[in-house]
Amino acid sequence: MPRTAPPPDQARLQPFRLEALTPLNHEVLRLELSQIDGPPLTYREGQFVTVRLPDGTARSYSPAAACQGDGRLELHIRTLPGGRFSTWLRSDAGRSGALLDIGGPYGDCVWTPPATAGAPLLLLATGTGIAPIRAMLVRHLAGAGRHPVHLYWGGLDQPDLYLSEEFAALAHRHAHFRYTPVLAAATEPWRGRRGYVQAAAADDLPRLDGARVIACGSPAMVDAARTLLVAACGLAPDAFHADAFVAQGAAPMPSGDASLSLEVGLPQAPARRLAAPPGGTVLNTLAAAGLLQGVCGGQAACGTCRIGIAPAWRAALPPPGRKEARLLAALGSGPEQRLACQICLEAPLDGLRIELP
Repeated sequence: MPRTAPPPDQARLQPFRLEALTPLNHEVLRLELSQIDGPPLTYREGQFVTVRLPDGTARSYSPAAACQGDGRLELHIRTLPGGRFSTWLRSDAGRSGALLDIGGPYGDCVWTPPATAGAPLLLLATGTGIAPIRAMLVRHLAGAGRHPVHLYWGGLDQPDLYLSEEFAALAHRHAHFRYTPVLAAATEPWRGRRGYVQAAAADDLPRLDGARVIACGSPAMVDAARTLLVAACGLAPDAFHADAFVAQGAAPMPSGDASLSLEVGLPQAPARRLAAPPGGTVLNTLAAAGLLQGVCGGQAACGTCRIGIAPAWRAALPPPGRKEARLLAALGSGPEQRLACQICLEAPLDGLRIELP
């Protein structure tokens, strides 16, 4: 059963210790963390947690190992130039023994086998989107014999597929599991598949009637896979489950030449006008001003960035997407409430008036 994130007043951050930091390739690090106290954090494989740094920066990652209920987590982090988490990991503060706050779990992109016996379960991943897929396979593959399971993992070059040997070994042990690595820009001799994971899967599985698909990775892959597999392979639209991973570098910061403004009503304080960079979210601007911090990393999963929209501006906003609408309904929100992480500031919203709780 899909889970809904807890209401903001129930979202708890638990202290974890960084036990080990191991390179998996030239840009991906494995973080091994252990919970310090409190009831052990548990999750369903495929869900994600939010990691909060000491400076308040929050990022969301899916555990890469099956949940053991012992308060231990394994995360795969792709480092980015200028990324706040990447910079922290490379600093002295990011050494073993460092403390981090972790909240969650959130999300409902979990192992969902087809309802029809014998129908395939197709898993698509790019980059570190493989982390939740790996956790699902470790937990569920042995008991999935009623369904053939196909994994397509894509990267640019061979070092990007840092778990290939592990998945090849799984395919050797389980007759119902097939692993296909796909490279988009191999620079060394490569006898495997080339191109994109969704195209390779569509070529191999031209009929997906009754199948289910789980896709984790870049938004471009997720969108392209959904469009292709539904249109060309007969996949039912509601049989496509996905989490898109958005690389987060330094958050957009207001600057003197920002062309937009955001009017913020505050409880028991004068309203403030904030400079807002076009293309960022309302949450980006509020976080940069120290007024509000999200928990789930902009995934529309926690509800901690819920804000009020002034009546004159409600019709100017695009309607909430499926995830935002579902969470707002679960929280009992009124029509005036939206999630700040889901509102992109563009020219038509210059001067937007919001209210903080």
